[in-house]
Amino acid sequence: MKEWYRMAGALMMGACVTMQVNAQTHYGMGAGTVGTRHAFFGTDAGKINTGADNTMLGHEAGTSNTGGNDNTFVGSRSGQFSTGAGNTFVGSQAGVNHLTGVNNTYLGVAAGGSAGMSYNTYIGAYAGTSNGVGQGNVYIGNWAGQYSFDASNNVVMGNTSFKEGSGNDNCIIGRMSGYDSDGNLNVFLGAMSGRLNKGNENSFLGNEAGYSNKEGFFNTFLGSQSGYSSQTGVGNVFLGNKSGYSNTNGHQNVFLGYGAGYHNTTGQRNTYLGYGATGNATLENATAIGSEAKVTANNSIVLGKNANVGIGVSAPSFQLHLSTDAAAKAGSPDWIVASDSRLKKNITDFTDGLHLLKQIKPVWFQYNGQAGIETGDKKFVGIIAQEMQKIAPYTIGTFTHQDSLGKKTEYLDYDANAVTYILINSVKEQQRVIEQKDAELKETNAQVVELSKRLELLERIVASNTAKPLNGSAARIEPNANGVVLEQNVPNGFSESSAIKYFVPQSVKEARVDVYAVNGAKVNSYPVKERGEGQLTISAGDFQNGVFLYDLVTDGKSNGVKKMVVQK
Repeated sequence: MKEWYRMAGALMMGACVTMQVNAQTHYGMGAGTVGTRHAFFGTDAGKINTGADNTMLGHEAGTSNTGGNDNTFVGSRSGQFSTGAGNTFVGSQAGVNHLTGVNNTYLGVAAGGSAGMSYNTYIGAYAGTSNGVGQGNVYIGNWAGQYSFDASNNVVMGNTSFKEGSGNDNCIIGRMSGYDSDGNLNVFLGAMSGRLNKGNENSFLGNEAGYSNKEGFFNTFLGSQSGYSSQTGVGNVFLGNKSGYSNTNGHQNVFLGYGAGYHNTTGQRNTYLGYGATGNATLENATAIGSEAKVTANNSIVLGKNANVGIGVSAPSFQLHLSTDAAAKAGSPDWIVASDSRLKKNITDFTDGLHLLKQIKPVWFQYNGQAGIETGDKKFVGIIAQEMQKIAPYTIGTFTHQDSLGKKTEYLDYDANAVTYILINSVKEQQRVIEQKDAELKETNAQVVELSKRLELLERIVASNTAKPLNGSAARIEPNANGVVLEQNVPNGFSESSAIKYFVPQSVKEARVDVYAVNGAKVNSYPVKERGEGQLTISAGDFQNGVFLYDLVTDGKSNGVKKMVVQK
């Protein structure tokens, strides 16, 4: 009997030695025994393994592995159904649903996906748990990429980052960053950055940067909550905390600074630079530059908030300060000003005029280089502010210049606007003088004309009193120099009518009898149509009682005056 036990013991030792040589190490009920260079520890670990160079530690670790080689499964049920090669699964149920994929590394409880994934690295509890066919992913963090079924070539770091995402070639870092992102070629860095993203080729850096982005693409948001509300915007660049915060559908905007473009929602092609620089919600092609600068109209540029702007000067003293006089604009040199009466109050008459204008003394001068005004030897025409201050003080103001050492000096400045209206009033004053002189001259001329008429009438009266009367046939035989005969009215001293006989040559084109009062005023005129001998009958009803003078005028020439008496 003792010999029998001795033989049995020798056989068992030989068997153990043989098993250790072929399987290296296997411990645990049901642990695999087939294959070479393996180490199996745990119940059913490597149970049906036929591959080589596998290490499986834990309850049911690598249970289904058949011909897979170079695997390391550590943890209960880790790699339980895997048949792939070159995989490293560490953690309870790590790679539990993994099937045929190769060269994967899963570290963490239930880390790793299913089906035929390859070349993935998942580190963290439940990292990449449901990834089914994705390749080349790196997920680091608890629940990182947990349900990213078909995502590939992504780098994800942070608890629950990319948890329900999909898409390829993304770099997502931060807690819940890209949580539900489905886009491609995105970069998200910061907690909850790009959380709801569905767009492509976006870069969101900062806490909740691009949080709500859905279908927007080509966007760059840098700063906490920058582009927070963006949904479908395209080609935006927001740099600074809360920059572009309210933007939803705006495109091609550039906002730089804390809160820059905060209120923009659907505006496009706007540029806001500076702390709080912003504009209305729906503007287009607007620019605001400077701290808290705000623009409210399309196609507009606003520089600063109550700021001075210098061009060529380092310490501007005015809202717009140029270093030279080279500014220009087409057309009129004048600036347009708002002048609607609805915009004004306390309106009073401005009456300064010629009395001030005569005191203004224009001069030639050169600037001496102080106050930052350097114009070389160039000469200018202008006034001296101190002199103008005595004449029209409302045209003079002050400005303060601060030099490079911080020293401040106050100087006088000059606003020539009022001088325009002084000139207008001066012209009006001179025009009134001219009009007054014109009126006086017209009155004098009228008096001269009146006197000339009276003189002419007197001459006619004198001539009629001294000339030989022309009556009857004798008169017609002896016409005057114009070939005209004018007879005395008959009867003279009439109450009803009186007849005036005349002779007008056929060559006369126009003839008339003009009747005047003794003061020279014309009271009536009778056209003479007949040529040769004729007679004009005058009614006393056309006149008041008195003495009148009548004259036969032919072709503008007088032919002598006769007296006529009306007695009604």
